[in-house]
Amino acid sequence: MGVCGLLLVAACSSGRNVSTHTVARKADPSGPPVVQVPPSEPLPSDSPLETIVEQEDPLELLIEQAWDLFKKGQTLFEGGEIQEARSYFQQALDTLKHSGFEFFLNPHLESAYYDLLGGIQELELQAWVNPAEIQPLSLVSPHFEEIENLNLFAIQVDPHLRELAGQDLLKTRFDIPVVLNDDVLRLLNFYQNRGREIMEEGLKRAGRYVPLFREIFREEGVPLDLVYMAHVESHFKPNAYSRAKARGLWQFMLATGRVYGLRQDWWIDERSDIVKSTHAAAQHLRDLYERFENWDLAMAAYNVGSRRIDRVRRRYGKLDYWTMVKRRMLPRETRSFVPSILAALIIFRNPERYGFWIEPDPPLQFESVDLKEQVDLRVVAEEIDVPVAELFALNPELRRGITPFHDDDYKLKVPLGKADLLKKRLANLPQDRKVQVRHHKVKRGETLGLIAQRYRSSVTAIAQMNRIRNVHRLREGQDLLIPLAGGYSAASAARSVKPTFQQLPATYLVRRGDSLSRIAGRYRVSISDLLLWNNLKVDQIIYPGQRIRILDKSKSVAENSQNTGADR
Repeated sequence: MGVCGLLLVAACSSGRNVSTHTVARKADPSGPPVVQVPPSEPLPSDSPLETIVEQEDPLELLIEQAWDLFKKGQTLFEGGEIQEARSYFQQALDTLKHSGFEFFLNPHLESAYYDLLGGIQELELQAWVNPAEIQPLSLVSPHFEEIENLNLFAIQVDPHLRELAGQDLLKTRFDIPVVLNDDVLRLLNFYQNRGREIMEEGLKRAGRYVPLFREIFREEGVPLDLVYMAHVESHFKPNAYSRAKARGLWQFMLATGRVYGLRQDWWIDERSDIVKSTHAAAQHLRDLYERFENWDLAMAAYNVGSRRIDRVRRRYGKLDYWTMVKRRMLPRETRSFVPSILAALIIFRNPERYGFWIEPDPPLQFESVDLKEQVDLRVVAEEIDVPVAELFALNPELRRGITPFHDDDYKLKVPLGKADLLKKRLANLPQDRKVQVRHHKVKRGETLGLIAQRYRSSVTAIAQMNRIRNVHRLREGQDLLIPLAGGYSAASAARSVKPTFQQLPATYLVRRGDSLSRIAGRYRVSISDLLLWNNLKVDQIIYPGQRIRILDKSKSVAENSQNTGADR
């Protein structure tokens, strides 16, 4: 799922029609190897072929240019060059907003603009809420753009490679039919040369996921060799995100993800869940195979949508995938999609035979913990003494680095051997270590003061966390993070505990993940006091290693009264 006509990703058709019935027939992974030759008999010359005429749409080119600017900005943003990144983000938005087209009269252009804006806002929110170790979203598989723009017919078919691959197919047991034709050989050539770095990275990263994927595909009754589709879909990146808003290792679009039960909301997107998305991908492939009774067509339908395959077959009969390719009945990216998978599969099964000597990453090993309340992954990492990046790698579905609100069924994945320790630590977790933020979508007529009152927070704290410069301007539908300074009972707790001079340090050394609201909640002082004592502005960011002054208010007031009396 991905960008129609731009990226080689799956199920980009907005009109996708999927089947959700259960398949009784199971694939037999232990069957004999199959070397299949595509049919050579052409259609009649007078057959009215549904040939795709590929013309450059100026609007699509404009949108592509805007996304290229966003991608450059994202690279800078992830490298810490925030101001330079924001310059590119603004250029991307301006490219669409001031393009000369009638912006508000063109739904496609307006939709692309707000998609871009949403991507920028998500990066900004992640950078604010999560520590530097969070793996940011990455535009999916840049080598697909290269394949898409590559003139495959300009690549000479190496007769030695044909012979090598032909011998390989005779000796290797595959559990899907593997076609060895010129298209597949050209992709093999590409992976060995121009796409070599991409293939090497994929071979390395696949070590983390392939054992788990094979276990899931076996459970779902799907050929195990199809796990290597993840290389073509996302380059084995759980946080991959396409221009068409497909997400995750298996590049599910929003609608298809919902069909297969993948939860998608502000806190969580299970299209990136390593386990759940893989079950969904296997089920989707199984349903497509039941529909078309052919794995090549099932893979093609995963990319272009089953409706497109149905439409071609209704008009011309039950053609196979390779005839559709030969007669250009499918979009360009779909014509390259299946050959890319088969070429990747051939290499992944015998990488050394094709000149790849790569040590795969060790397989992920984890166990799950049932959670009864929200937790921040940074707190979990500290409590069980593991790098926070490891937790984010195991739980990429968490969009904010915090487990979902009001979800008693959520299971957090932790490194093997850490589950019991986490249960014990969570049972005794102090109040000031518990999650202190909520999500709020601004409604018509709401003000920051009303929102702060509702959550027992403060206007200053909300403004600081969301980088709001003008506290009197909110946009309907705007997403806000609400700092709670210790939870919903923080206000009463603060009234019942009077801080003493001994409780308050002269200065506090900021640690990674700290915010002024968290520090204020810990020492029962207000954010406005911290701003005053440290000469800070509302939108000013604190950083690890910085020292924050924390004064005893009662003592400072008494000292101020004495000084005032002396002056008199």
